[in-house]
Amino acid sequence: MSGARTSILKTQLRTHAEAGESYIQEKPNLTSERAAMRTLREERQKLAAEIPTHIIKKSWFCLSHLLLDSGATIIDAGCLDGQMTYTMAVLHPDKHFIGIDINKNMIDESLRRYDRENLNFRTDNLFETYAEPYSTDAIINSFFLHEIYSASQYNPRAIAKILDKQYKALKNNGYILIRDFIVPATNEYVLIEFKDIHDKGNDVLTMSEADLLIWFSEKACSADTRHGAGFFLEEIPPTYPNTRMFRLPIKWAYEFINRKDDRQTLLNDIQKEYAFFTEQEFRRELRAMGMRVVYSGPHWDDGFLKTRYDGKIRLYKEDGSNLGPPPNSFIILAQKVTEKRSQIVLERRASRTRKGKIHLRTVRDDRTGKISDIATRDMELAEIIPYRVDENGKLKIYLHENFPRGLVNSVPRSGRNLDGRTWSGHLTEAITIPTSSVEGWQDQSIQEFQNITQQKIGVRAALDAHFENGPGFYPDPYRIDERIVTHYYRTESFHKPFVAKHAAYDTDQFPDIGRLREFDAQDILNAITVGLIPAPRLETQILALSQRLKIPVEVWEDMPIHLSEVKAEDVKDLSSLVKKMSVKDTRFKDIKGSAGNIRVMQSVFVDEGRDETGGATSLAARDIEFIHADDSTVNTAVILPLVKELSGEVLAGICTEYLPVPQRYRGNGMMATLPSFPLPKDITDMDSARRYIAEKFRVDAKFVGRMGESYFTHIGITPHRIFPFVVSNTRFAWVKGIPHGATQLAPLNDLWKMLYWDNHDSFMKIAGMAYKNLCQDSSLSVRWNFDSSLTEPQTHTRLSESTYVQGSDVSIPSTTPVVGYNYDISSLDAPSSSVSDTKLDTFHFPKPKRS
Repeated sequence: MSGARTSILKTQLRTHAEAGESYIQEKPNLTSERAAMRTLREERQKLAAEIPTHIIKKSWFCLSHLLLDSGATIIDAGCLDGQMTYTMAVLHPDKHFIGIDINKNMIDESLRRYDRENLNFRTDNLFETYAEPYSTDAIINSFFLHEIYSASQYNPRAIAKILDKQYKALKNNGYILIRDFIVPATNEYVLIEFKDIHDKGNDVLTMSEADLLIWFSEKACSADTRHGAGFFLEEIPPTYPNTRMFRLPIKWAYEFINRKDDRQTLLNDIQKEYAFFTEQEFRRELRAMGMRVVYSGPHWDDGFLKTRYDGKIRLYKEDGSNLGPPPNSFIILAQKVTEKRSQIVLERRASRTRKGKIHLRTVRDDRTGKISDIATRDMELAEIIPYRVDENGKLKIYLHENFPRGLVNSVPRSGRNLDGRTWSGHLTEAITIPTSSVEGWQDQSIQEFQNITQQKIGVRAALDAHFENGPGFYPDPYRIDERIVTHYYRTESFHKPFVAKHAAYDTDQFPDIGRLREFDAQDILNAITVGLIPAPRLETQILALSQRLKIPVEVWEDMPIHLSEVKAEDVKDLSSLVKKMSVKDTRFKDIKGSAGNIRVMQSVFVDEGRDETGGATSLAARDIEFIHADDSTVNTAVILPLVKELSGEVLAGICTEYLPVPQRYRGNGMMATLPSFPLPKDITDMDSARRYIAEKFRVDAKFVGRMGESYFTHIGITPHRIFPFVVSNTRFAWVKGIPHGATQLAPLNDLWKMLYWDNHDSFMKIAGMAYKNLCQDSSLSVRWNFDSSLTEPQTHTRLSESTYVQGSDVSIPSTTPVVGYNYDISSLDAPSSSVSDTKLDTFHFPKPKRS
């Protein structure tokens, strides 16, 4: 790399760091855009003041899966009392909502109680009129289809008829969202274990959970047992003292766990079967109609699990190995597509010949002697995000929608899908073009810059706009020799969606290459939060742009964890990292030979759809090459360790490490990273992953929580996935045995400055998540939790007074008000012993606290 290029990159590094410092030191003035957003937030708080917080969360969760334009029409099927429909109308006043239910009394009551310009209710037979053809942008089925199934005498054809009516009501590209229970794919039997607790009474409302299971097994109804014959249940000798063990079908274990805690509803719904279709049966019905199943995945509610599962129930396979908790619901998002449009892109077979662009080079670390293989395509990519701020102060961005990414559906190698999430292969991500295509854009005149953006991107820049630099990313600085840079520019006004042509990259041979479309930036952040969009960089890019424009983002996540206090004697100033990164270091040298830890592979990926008659057909086939790391699984855990210094400042455990890929670009390979390690092949679910991480960090499993949903490292070149976690209550952030350099402590409120540096993809994403969730608006503040964000005025609690951050533990200071659940979190005592290896007899169950 030339000296001039090294000097430029060093200057950019210092500039980005200084920019981050200035943003944190200067309190921005309230702009008209922020004032407009605050007014909107205050209006929503007032309108939702009487709505239960779990309804708010449910409404937000459903809407976060629907990326719709302003003015869209959304039907809430089976709206019951209309609370959720009304809440959605409050959350999105720019969209029109229609609540439909067959119960006229409920609809009349909804019309009396809820009055909004963008809201309507209608009594309708969902099997008949429903809605005019091609009139609706989205239809939400939230815990509704199992009601139809049970009410129609367990008739699966009733579900097919309902979905067909919904399909016909949709506009082209419209969505059906299903959130319901699902039958496990296997018919295996499992073991369920309870702590042996005496009954408080003899009726359903007071008996122990073990006896409740026996009662449920005798009374439950389903398609197979219509007259209340129940299901098979066998009590077997317990493995440990003071416990009871049962053997039963996995389907009914899931039904029981999800229904047991609301016992009055359990009594009322004993004639109903909640889980009736498998995921594949839902997919088959939707695809047969011509729907693209864009996304599907199980959902675990952390609050439910912490209070109603952990420490109360354990599930095992028949061989005695641990089985993680069942999901609380399942999400399926399907899109209506026309004939000869792609429904799914997936790997069919391996290619016999390889003629791609990926090749390997081998480097050796002169300091350690370690040899590593690195995959390269000899290119540098730019991700471009045109943006504008609308009249309501909302940030709008242009992204590439339905980008074909077949690697999301590659055949599993070295590990299984831990969280059960799947995509059709049509993703939403930033506009990607080779960096060489944007060279010189910053030096163009205003008129020339407008012409270039119109020709190359299709979204014309505003008259006074310029090319703005954003964060730089190394998707995998250990194995992939690529650097991705970010650029922004402001647009003139709204552009209608259009087919991506010049902006399409790496999509040749696919008939459906997607389109460029304007999105609300907050909607994209919400979609990333719920796992719909698995793009690693997009969240960070939006956060960096929002910070630059002084536009606040909303945070809707919750679930607090307790932070222990430590005496931090080795807190590092991030400015010291900048100095080390600016010193020339060329320890990695190219050598001949191979380390043998990476394989380059090539397979045929098929684009499947429907023909004019509705039959399945292959629309196109294309060879795609990718890499597989033979020395690890496809699943990697990246962890953010958090502790609190005695003064009250929250500290994060980060690593510094020299890596070969950054050295090639800037003459120094030093990077800030996070503790990470591959998850072994025998880790098959998220619960076992959490316990494995707890063992690594030598903490209770209760102190390990998910930092967010999984995402792909670099879906253009590898199916490798990252699972982010947060670990609290670790007494030493420099835990021995954790790979990737010595861990040191750094102030959490400094981490977000990394948004302006060239750095590791995963580190950047988690730094962005930490900023969004923990540090926003104040260097020592916790972000407002999910429920208070809408139902109460926005407030912040200083970490020095009451510390809780997103994660998994429920040990909260009694002075901290927590809302959002139907149970009292603050009354729970967390177990003091590790649960990674133990059974229920060692659990410390919740007990009342004195005032």
